[in-house]
Amino acid sequence: MAKQKGRALLLKIGDGESTEAFATLCGLTTKTLTINANTYDVTTPSCTTPGGQLWREVQTGMRQVAISGNGYFEDSTTEERLRSVMMGADQDDAGDAIANFQVIIPDFGTFSGAFHVDSLEFGGEQENGVTYSLAITSSGAIAFAAA
Repeated sequence: MAKQKGRALLLKIGDGESTEAFATLCGLTTKTLTINANTYDVTTPSCTTPGGQLWREVQTGMRQVAISGNGYFEDSTTEERLRSVMMGADQDDAGDAIANFQVIIPDFGTFSGAFHVDSLEFGGEQENGVTYSLAITSSGAIAFAAA
């Protein structure tokens, strides 16, 4: 498999409509996807040699997909959608800042599902453009479709 360009890794946000359309958050220049599977210890001693060597045994607990990104603010409709989710204009019945997102990893596949917007941060220096950072985490099962 050939190496892929980082700019081809895309983060898309759904528009919240019944037939949901996804649009790319184009201003992001760095994006990271992290998949976690928490473990818990289920180690027990052997019944036949209870005083023998113990080897740690684990099982998978909660799973989570987390995404973070940084880039330049473009004042786009996708960034407005992100802001409205974060600020509550599009909150679900529980008042949570949740929207559907897709992460496309070129020649690998697409992760998609509901994500909670954990943080949205804006910044700027006098001699540079306005930047923003975001962090989102999965809220429920995340689907994966191979490329």
